[in-house]
Amino acid sequence: MFLLPTYLLSIVIVFITTSHGQFDQSLCPDGPSAPIPDPKWRSIPQRFEIMTELVSGTDVMELSQAFSPTRDAIAASTTKGPIQFYWYFETNEAFQVLTAVVAQNPVPVCLRQVITPESETSVIQPNTLFVKPSILLGYDPRNEPNRQWGIRYDGDEDLRGIPTNRFKSCFYVNDIKATVSATYYVSDVNKFQAYLPANTSIIVKLDVTISHPSGRRESYTYNVFRYTPNPRRSEERQALETPAGVFCPNRTSTLAVPANIPERVSANSEVLIPNLNSSIISSHNLYDTEFQFTRFDVWYADPAGGQRWFHMTEIHDFAVGLSFQYNNTNGQCTVRDINTNGNDAVPTDGSPNLLQMGSPQHLLLMDDIIYQYTGEKRCRDRVWCHVWIGEKPMPNDTVEHREWHWAASVNNEPLQNLIPMKLVLRQYVSGILLFSVEINIFNYRRRPMTIFEIDYTLANCYRALGPAENYSLAVLSFAIANDKNYPVLENLNFLRLHIFETLIFTMFVRPTRISNLLVDKNNTDIIVTFTLLDVPPRTGPVEVPLQELSLDTVIQRFQTIIDSEGLTFRARYGDSKQVTLRARAKSLNVVQNTQNKWLTSGSKITGLWIGFIILGLAIGAVGGFFVFRPETSNLLSTNDSISNAHTDITAIYDQFISILFTSNMPSTSSLLTLSISAISSFLIAIDTSRPLAYPSPQLCFHNHQSFQHV
Repeated sequence: MFLLPTYLLSIVIVFITTSHGQFDQSLCPDGPSAPIPDPKWRSIPQRFEIMTELVSGTDVMELSQAFSPTRDAIAASTTKGPIQFYWYFETNEAFQVLTAVVAQNPVPVCLRQVITPESETSVIQPNTLFVKPSILLGYDPRNEPNRQWGIRYDGDEDLRGIPTNRFKSCFYVNDIKATVSATYYVSDVNKFQAYLPANTSIIVKLDVTISHPSGRRESYTYNVFRYTPNPRRSEERQALETPAGVFCPNRTSTLAVPANIPERVSANSEVLIPNLNSSIISSHNLYDTEFQFTRFDVWYADPAGGQRWFHMTEIHDFAVGLSFQYNNTNGQCTVRDINTNGNDAVPTDGSPNLLQMGSPQHLLLMDDIIYQYTGEKRCRDRVWCHVWIGEKPMPNDTVEHREWHWAASVNNEPLQNLIPMKLVLRQYVSGILLFSVEINIFNYRRRPMTIFEIDYTLANCYRALGPAENYSLAVLSFAIANDKNYPVLENLNFLRLHIFETLIFTMFVRPTRISNLLVDKNNTDIIVTFTLLDVPPRTGPVEVPLQELSLDTVIQRFQTIIDSEGLTFRARYGDSKQVTLRARAKSLNVVQNTQNKWLTSGSKITGLWIGFIILGLAIGAVGGFFVFRPETSNLLSTNDSISNAHTDITAIYDQFISILFTSNMPSTSSLLTLSISAISSFLIAIDTSRPLAYPSPQLCFHNHQSFQHV
């Protein structure tokens, strides 16, 4: 019966020997503290933050630790500058972030180490004896509860005016093979109510003495300024994640970059360029792989410091391989071949000289480097973003640094699809910052109605180039019969959308060739006017350029369909009533320019030109009479002759106008608009280096009081 206790004692001795290695009995004569919780000790939760002052001899530094079951981080302020340490046990990585000075500029530098079974993770830095506060508070080197750690009550003491309970503990740290003796001062919950909930102690001070079998011994103190158990998750994330803008080479990414980017996206953005006097450039961007085009609009201030703002538009048409650059300020347009500078084009496999439209990931600079996920950070008010960082080596010792922020939650509500919010680009040459660009993104839309996004810009580009460059267009107008006067204009948006779609499928043209779609009413008829573009005269470096029907062919086919009463539209009125309306036969009017000659069709336009010819002949006859009248005639004085001549011309003109503006002819307001448009076009042409070759699409309009743009 007496052999059993002896047997158990031998097991305990072996257990202590193997578990604690060379335990320093001189530091702890009573041996390790029994791993039995003291009833006065308030356990430390698995998530906490602690801010301390570390005092070792004459050295003092501020040190803070954020602790969680899988990660912990320490930030220290040393005489050599701030330094941060991070331990990620879910990926077995440790990071050390330092601040290097390059050309008198601070540059953050991150060093990565793999955590192995031999790694020393209980201390702030390897090969030292400064253990983390979490080790002193009952956790092991891998942030798990230390089952061999014990603590015992040792009396009461007033410290800094705070009544405290004093505790002592002795334990062995396996990874550094050291013995620790620690004294704890925590607030007495029965005598002092701190900022924490009731029955919760605050840690006031930790006195530590640690010895190593090599003979080294260290004594130091943690003066605790703030202890926060179970901090808010947002605060915890900020403390446990590496700082913004810090790239750690070879880091393991725990979250892939967004991949579910649709094939049609659009967004507005503001570009901040600190190197350019902190200038801000506004832009609108559109990407559509279905119709094979991208559009970039840029608004920027006068580089010379003037008050004007400039607006540039660039459209990349990958169906034909051309880039249209339109200056909205002066109406000039330039056409070039598509290239890879815009980051929306990539070389074709097997044919590097030919280009094709890149993926959405390529457009957003997300497919050419490996990004590292750095965690969640607050990117805007009430918005939290996932952050990815990557670096791309470039020639001449140049590195491009990228930092993507994608919104993950708004008002603490997770988003179903991530939203791009910000992109930071930096370029370093030999470690020196060359430039920095910050792009903030707004109004990000997935799968927008891109068929309307090109609007009239491409038509303006055609109009600026003109037939001299073989860029032709036509302005078409036709009437939709509505003899029963259905109130279909009540649902005008539905009507013009259906008209637009019907025109696309009827004429077999891409949406980019139709613009300036106007819908109006003339008596009971509905008048539709739009601009139709010709195919470009050449194509760019794409593998299979799109072959489309020419402008003349499309117009002829369209006129045949209208004259055969085969063009119908579905309109809606009331709450849910629908009606099918048909284009009126022989109602198509066309204003077209070919080789600098205006060609027109339609009875009204023809009558208008015949009227102008008759007016010209009448004015010429009257003018000729006064020019060739004999000088010897003294019937009238010179002044009376000029006055009478003016009266005669005015009478003839008034008579012509009265004949011209009979029924079935355009209204006076229409011709007035035409005149104003022509004068405006002339003045604009004077103000620019390239004259406008086409009139405004309002030419074919009958009444301009209620026209609508698409």
